[in-house]
Amino acid sequence: MPFYQYQVSNSQGQVLEGTLQATDSNAARLALTNAGYAVTAIHEQGSVASKPARPPAVQRPAVPVPRPSPTFAPRPLRPPEIASAVQVNAITGSGSKPSGIKTKPGKDKHLFFLFTQLGSYLRSGINPAQALNDLVNRTPALYHASMQHAAQVVSEGGRLSDAFEAYPYLYPPDVIGVMRAGETAGFLPEAMDEIAAKMGASHHLRRRLFYFLFMFVGIVVSTPFVLGVVEGSLKSIKLQDDAGGSLPVAKTLGSAVMGSFLKDLPISLVVFASLYGFWAWFNSMKMREFRHKVIMRTPVIGNRARAEAMARFTWAMTMISRGGLSPQNTFLLALQSVPNLAIRKDLEVQGQQMKESDKLSTALRKTNLLPFEYGSIVETGEITGDVPRALESVHKASDAEYQAQNATAVVRSSFGLYIIFGVLILIISAWLLVKYYDGLIKTILGS
Repeated sequence: MPFYQYQVSNSQGQVLEGTLQATDSNAARLALTNAGYAVTAIHEQGSVASKPARPPAVQRPAVPVPRPSPTFAPRPLRPPEIASAVQVNAITGSGSKPSGIKTKPGKDKHLFFLFTQLGSYLRSGINPAQALNDLVNRTPALYHASMQHAAQVVSEGGRLSDAFEAYPYLYPPDVIGVMRAGETAGFLPEAMDEIAAKMGASHHLRRRLFYFLFMFVGIVVSTPFVLGVVEGSLKSIKLQDDAGGSLPVAKTLGSAVMGSFLKDLPISLVVFASLYGFWAWFNSMKMREFRHKVIMRTPVIGNRARAEAMARFTWAMTMISRGGLSPQNTFLLALQSVPNLAIRKDLEVQGQQMKESDKLSTALRKTNLLPFEYGSIVETGEITGDVPRALESVHKASDAEYQAQNATAVVRSSFGLYIIFGVLILIISAWLLVKYYDGLIKTILGS
C-alpha cells in the first residue's frame, strides 16, 4: 500500500505532520479522523509538493507526536480495514445515550446560520473547540450552553455529535445523524454544509405555513367578537323597540354588545385553551414521531417529506461510501441522517436485517422507497468497483426530485390553504348573517 504524508491539528490547536500507510487517500483521511484529528492536508508521497519519500522502515509512527496535554486522550489510530468493521452501535451512536437537557425549542433559522459558520471554520482547518468558542458570541443565547459544553467535550477528545445530542430540543436527530456520519467517514465540513442547506429550505417552508397559522388564529380570535356584535345589535334593537326608541343609541348598543360578549366569554376561553393545549401537545417532543407520520399522510407536504428523506439518505451514503465502510455500516450510518422519523424507522428495520456480506443495491431495493432503477445503478457500481460514483448518480436524481417537490409544496400548499381559509371565512360569515337576519325578523314580527 502507498504511504501518505499528512498535516493535522489536534484538539489543542497544535499542527502535526507525519506519514501513514493506507489503501488510498480517503482511507488515510478516515483513519486520521477516527483518531480524533482535523485533517488539513494529505497527499501521497512522491506527488507534487510532497517531501522525498523515505523507506517504510523509518516512517514516523501513525499517531502524530508530540502528544498533547494529559487531559486529552485521543482515540488510537486504526487502519482503514479495522475502521470499516466497527460495530453498528459504535457507528450510529446507539446504546447508552446522554440524558436529554430540556430547553426551549430551537429554530431552523438559527441552525442554518450556526452550521453555515461551523462549516466555514472547519474547512479553514480551525480546531472545532476554537470554532465553537468563537461562535458563542454570534449565536442566540439559547444555544450558548450547548456550544460551550460541546467545546469542552471536543477539547477532551470527544465527538461533537455526542455533545449536541445531549440537547434534543435544539438539535433534531437528523442533524446529529449527519454530524456523526461526517465524523466517522471524514467529511464533517461537508456535513455542516448539508445541514445548513436543508435547514434553510425548511425555514422557508415553515415561514410560509406560519403565515397561514397566523390567519387561522386571527379567524378564531375575531369570531367571538363579531358574534358579540351581532347578538348585541339584536338585543339593542329589541330594547329600543320596547322603549319606543327613547334610549341613547350608542350607550344602549355598547352595553348590549359588551353583555353578549361577556356571556360568550367562558365558552370562548374554553375553545382557545383547548386549541392551544392541542397545539402544544401535538408539537411536543414525545409526539415527534407521530407528527412525522401525520406529515407523511398529508397531501403535497407528505411527498416533499419523502423526497427530502431520500435525498438526504442517498447523499449520506454517497459520502460515507468514500470512507471505505462496509455496505451494512454505510446503510446503518446513513439512515441516521433521515429527517422523517417514520421513514427512518422503516429503514432501521431493513438495516437490522442486513448482514456484512449483503450488497447495498439489494438493501436499497428492499426498502421500496427508491425507484427500482436506482438499485440497478448501484449494482452496476458494485460490479465495476465504483460504488461512490454510482451512489452519487442516485443522489443527483433524488435531489432533483426533492427540489421539484419542495417548490411544488410551497406553491400547492399555499393555494390549498387559501381555498380552505376562504371557505372557512365564507361559512362563518354566512352563519353570522343568518343569525343576524333571523333574529332581526323575529324582533320585527314579535313587535
